[in-house]
Amino acid sequence: MSTDANAIPAPAAPGLGWIRVAPHRLFFFLATLLLLLASTWWCVVLVLRPFGAALPTALAPTLVHATAMLYTFIPMYMFGFLFTAGPSWLGVKGPSAADLLPTALLAFAGGASITLLSIVSMPASGAAALLLAGCWARYLLIFARLISQSTALDRRHAKLVFTFMLPGVAGLACYALLCFSVDLRWFAWVIVAGLWCFALPVFLVVIHRMLPFFTAAALPSIAAWRPFWVLWCFLAASVGHGAIEIAGLSRYAWTVDAPAAVFLLWLSLRWGLLHSLRIRLLAMLHLGFVWLGIAYALSAVDAALTLAGARGLGLAPLHAVTMGFAASVMFAMVTRVTRGHSGSSLTADDATWYLFWLLQTAAVLRLGSELWPQGYAWLTTAAIFAWLAAFATWAWKYVPVYLRPRSDGKPG
Repeated sequence: MSTDANAIPAPAAPGLGWIRVAPHRLFFFLATLLLLLASTWWCVVLVLRPFGAALPTALAPTLVHATAMLYTFIPMYMFGFLFTAGPSWLGVKGPSAADLLPTALLAFAGGASITLLSIVSMPASGAAALLLAGCWARYLLIFARLISQSTALDRRHAKLVFTFMLPGVAGLACYALLCFSVDLRWFAWVIVAGLWCFALPVFLVVIHRMLPFFTAAALPSIAAWRPFWVLWCFLAASVGHGAIEIAGLSRYAWTVDAPAAVFLLWLSLRWGLLHSLRIRLLAMLHLGFVWLGIAYALSAVDAALTLAGARGLGLAPLHAVTMGFAASVMFAMVTRVTRGHSGSSLTADDATWYLFWLLQTAAVLRLGSELWPQGYAWLTTAAIFAWLAAFATWAWKYVPVYLRPRSDGKPG
């Protein structure tokens, strides 16, 4: 990734100045801080519950938790990826991290304040969401300009990423309305816009472009098979599920989720899941993708049980999507970009591999808490501790990479 070296001389020693050298350094650094903040806050909430104590939030902490997990660190990681890989996709020169820095700091302040200000004032938390939405909109305008400047033959992935990041801005506005009006009806829009119309579609667009490519590069015997009809099926399943939820027809979601589950589990095998297990860094991406098929299967079962008048699976399908799929893919992709752009080998060492499996443990524990109600309290607490341990240790290992020069002496 090229940078404006004339404007910002590369710092000679490790330090915060290095985050201005490349967009992925800037955004990944800030995103990781937001992830740890949101996770630590939720951990405190869960630890206090058995003692009958609670943080003084005006609304249920679960509303703030869901918003922070969807809208604070995830888009920050995405913009780090987009302003690093996006210009390469489009064949254009991207903005420098120095140009992006002021808005990134404002976005960080907005994302952190969504959580922190909820303790003292929900309207203040809503105002923070609007600040974050404004920063997000500015970055989308920059990305739209890159798309318009591009003469690349294939700009569909970039255009789709841009399109599906727009509902994220709308979702933040819905959270602000929720905070200002204390009208809980807005919360359904926060979740549907943030998960089914923003985060999941953007992840799937990137996976469609990158996972077959990464697999073919590491395993030449497997061709990079990625017809666009596969992507249209991805997006239809995600948006379709969201539309069913917002219409209040969740008990009929099996009509979308069951075929989506079969398709995604078949596709995971078609894309080389079993072969990928020999290469840890690649396996993490493939295993993360498998979670999505599992999530749709759980959602189909939940809808069928609800339709039959039986007890459903609670929030198990939702956490299979978020903690299983989204977190695993994010962990794997950010690790890959971080290692590749630091001059390190594209491998997952023992520590990274074990942390990935600790994250899988966290997801399984959280699903278990929904499937075994008697153990809900301790399983949920164990899940957040495992989650926080995985990402805090990952941060301890990889955040310093953003604050020092590349090990191979190359720029970026």
